[in-house]
Amino acid sequence: MQRATWPLSPRLTFTRVTASSTWSTRCSCPEVLMSQASSSSPARRPKGMAPAIPFSLFRHHRLSQDWHDPVVTCLSRGCLAAGVAPMLVPTTEALSSGGMPCLVWAYALAADGTAQALDAASLDPARVRQLRAGGYRLWLHFNTSDARTASAVSGLDLPEASAETLLSHDTHVSLQLEGHTAFGVFVDWRHQRGTELGTASLDRDDHEAGWLHFVVGDGLLVTARRHALRSVEQVRRQVAAGAAFDSETDLLEAIVGRFAASVAQVTLALGEQLDRIEDRVLADSIGEERRDLALLRRRAVYMHRPLTALRRVLRQFEQRHGASSHLLVPAASRLAQHFDELDSDVATLHERARLLQDEVAAKLAEQTNRHLFVLSVVTALLLPPTLVVGVFGMNMDNLPLIHSPHGFGVAMMLCLASSVFVYVLLRRFGVGR
Repeated sequence: MQRATWPLSPRLTFTRVTASSTWSTRCSCPEVLMSQASSSSPARRPKGMAPAIPFSLFRHHRLSQDWHDPVVTCLSRGCLAAGVAPMLVPTTEALSSGGMPCLVWAYALAADGTAQALDAASLDPARVRQLRAGGYRLWLHFNTSDARTASAVSGLDLPEASAETLLSHDTHVSLQLEGHTAFGVFVDWRHQRGTELGTASLDRDDHEAGWLHFVVGDGLLVTARRHALRSVEQVRRQVAAGAAFDSETDLLEAIVGRFAASVAQVTLALGEQLDRIEDRVLADSIGEERRDLALLRRRAVYMHRPLTALRRVLRQFEQRHGASSHLLVPAASRLAQHFDELDSDVATLHERARLLQDEVAAKLAEQTNRHLFVLSVVTALLLPPTLVVGVFGMNMDNLPLIHSPHGFGVAMMLCLASSVFVYVLLRRFGVGR
């Protein structure tokens, strides 16, 4: 292994290890040693060598186009104060200490369906194989934003296509079956910190789509996500509370079922809101209904898009693998039927909102036309008097009635008579009837 070192400052040294293109760091900062003491095995670490820590603990303050001249600063202030020299080493060396710190959680399901939480820090691929050989069904949930996830997944002996799907950043729904292993990508709502999982909200931020990557094998369910997902967290809490699941497929079906339940809950809330808007429209009490209907239609579209994708993928999976004995095939059939009903409800809701929006637009247009008609009639009635006043307002000596004491009264009578004449004329032509 070749190392090339560049001094950055009297206190820092940047070392490149040419044997690997993936990097972590070593640092002897006391703060880092205390927080990362378990990241490297003392038995494998030379005496005096600090444990490996992720490179994310260091920040590039300046990096020129020539990468041989970087400036690296440890995020721990104690590192700079101690005058230590961090250096880059291969990430595989940092991951060789055992355990899967990239795991969010891990559960082992016994034969009766009850689950037991596993320590992610001490769980490694060998322990996973041992538990599966002992008849336990495992649920491993990874965080794909952690760079160590790829190394951990590679030790699970998953089929190549399923491992690629698990680690990919695909943002479209998919479901495939390869032998006895099913894998794909499902949609779920992101879980916002500080919000209740069971609370139905109509805000778009509370229903931003996230993506759940999964692999279902014999006695193994591996899920991965980049952001916290609401339905996954709800099922995890069920498992932690003692809920029994007969198989790993039941766990996945429960996650998708939770997503469907959240869609149904929000659809019901949107339907109640639409009923209130419809009552106001029928009572001709139109205020902010156009804005409310536009927001409602937008939320209905947010529901409709993932439902349509899930329906299509589940139906295609059922048609392609209907003869398979995999447990996910009947589960896909049940979920597809459920999503058909939900999508129908959401489509009906969207159509109702569109029709109400058209009705509101028609009523507002009618109201605007009525106001313009009144304004036009008033303008027509005042136009002849304006002409009479304009004539008598000319600055000329030979105007009639200019010296008469009854001139003002005569001018007013002419104005009134001209307005009456125009009104009679409008009525004769059917205006205002």
